[in-house]
Amino acid sequence: MPKSLKFPLNIIGAQWGDEGKGKIVDLLSKEASSVVRYNGGNNAGHTVIVGKEKFQLSLLPSGVVHQKKLFLAQGVVIDPKVLLDEIAFFEKRGFMVSLGIDPRVNIVMPYHKELDAATEQWKGKRATGSLHLGIGYCYEDKNNRSGVRFEDIIEPKVFKDRLNIIFGLQQRRIEKVFDYKSRMREDVVYKEYVNYGRKLKRYLYDVSTVLNDNKNKKVLFEGAHGTFLDGAFGTVPFTTAVYVISGAIFPYVGLSPQKVYTMGIVKAYTTRVGNGPFPTELDNSVGEEIRKIGKEFGTVSKRPRRCGWLDLPLLKTAVRLSGFDYLAITKLDVLSTLSKIQICVGYKLDGKIIKEVPLKMNDLKRCKPVYKEFVGWQRDLSNIRFKRDLPIQVKKYLDFVEKELAVPIKIVSVGPDRNANIIL
Repeated sequence: MPKSLKFPLNIIGAQWGDEGKGKIVDLLSKEASSVVRYNGGNNAGHTVIVGKEKFQLSLLPSGVVHQKKLFLAQGVVIDPKVLLDEIAFFEKRGFMVSLGIDPRVNIVMPYHKELDAATEQWKGKRATGSLHLGIGYCYEDKNNRSGVRFEDIIEPKVFKDRLNIIFGLQQRRIEKVFDYKSRMREDVVYKEYVNYGRKLKRYLYDVSTVLNDNKNKKVLFEGAHGTFLDGAFGTVPFTTAVYVISGAIFPYVGLSPQKVYTMGIVKAYTTRVGNGPFPTELDNSVGEEIRKIGKEFGTVSKRPRRCGWLDLPLLKTAVRLSGFDYLAITKLDVLSTLSKIQICVGYKLDGKIIKEVPLKMNDLKRCKPVYKEFVGWQRDLSNIRFKRDLPIQVKKYLDFVEKELAVPIKIVSVGPDRNANIIL
């Protein structure tokens, strides 16, 4: 781990998610006292590779592999079955899962998933590409103060009364508004979720108070998704329902304003899942080669990711929004077969060159990338552990990115294995 990094440290995806945050959190959590997940749900997957075994996570923070104290703060939404399955997966392999869940966490219910599927079906060709996991509709209820919280499902009578108020309304909405046949029964949902509450009750924890009392400890915050999936500053409507930029940790955890250092995770190229504008997308054989070598398929969705060149206007906007103190560059090795590599240094819009994402999303669709070309290195990087041993072409690539973004690069990932990193 870089000795110059300071805690508390917040890990933020700088692109459209899938930047390799899980691997970086796994690396940094070795030195951390605790790891906190504070936004998103089980639509945000992380993968950590240890030896020949691949750990795919969607709710537990990546620090579980180092058996650190783990927290799910109130900004997370939980599908209890998914969480219990993940806990069982690690306990079966001999890992101790030390977990604390904030009572204010909202619970993903079956009607959220049905609403998700029903509305996507209704949108037809205008569908946003949702995974039908119900995350957005869970956040809708959270913001409307009509959601089911963790504190509810651990109290059977409270939950019964809460469900009785909500269930019929949600079922009518699904069937009457969207003409979608609901398969839910209130009594079945009640029994299922009371059972989840009974199993999860032992993890109840006052996360906000504990983390405010631990300001001097090495707390690592694990952000979900990526900057341009932010519900306000992302490529709306092709985003998540949550805030993703660094400042989101304060309300999502329940922290008082304080200095929290931030690391932006940047894939050496750009990917995104689902629909939405993507100026540097490579819809050609080069994009297919990157997808194949980089195994660019969603951890949760399994969908092929769209691939394109590194986009500096995108990253400069992310730097402004989250104030990165450090950068980590991931999957640099994926570009090793290419003889020529491009970096987008600006967008051409209405005859002008702009250096950040335009203010209006409709304008982003019209942006044409302006590229700077680099000579490829065409050499395996996976066994390199020091910057001095990198090919000169790689050094030029990294130095250019660092200079353009004016943020120091501290970690470079050169392979999928958890130890395939160059520490700067």
